[in-house]
Amino acid sequence: MGKWLKTLMTGGVIGGILGVLFSPDKGEKNREKLNEAIKKGKEKFEEIKGSFEKKE
Repeated sequence: MGKWLKTLMTGGVIGGILGVLFSPDKGEKNREKLNEAIKKGKEKFEEIKGSFEKKE
């Protein structure tokens, strides 16, 4: 399960970054979107991590 989750998270992060980088918006707007996506990703990671810690 751990390897599958790691692969899923990695794919999501890479896909999000590529989506922002190839969008037609200006650089400043893209950086804002990228920072927001990273923030949400970190929050989601902590949420998932917490759910695994509770199971143990």
